[in-house]
Amino acid sequence: MRLRKRQASPCFMKAKFASVCPETGKAIQPGDEIAYYPSTQQAFHVDSKSAGQLRDLAFATAYGMTDAKY
Repeated sequence: MRLRKRQASPCFMKAKFASVCPETGKAIQPGDEIAYYPSTQQAFHVDSKSAGQLRDLAFATAYGMTDAKY
């Protein structure tokens, strides 16, 4: 049996299950793009504030901005 290492950092991925965003209340269908936070095991709709913050962090990190690790 192969065990997968659990990713600790939030990331964007495709939803595997139908759910509802805890922030916006929007429906999430399998295959939709989501912001996934493994530490809380929550999936957020791409229009949510949490997904926006994750996009901002990814942008800052990619371009080496000084507040990327803040």
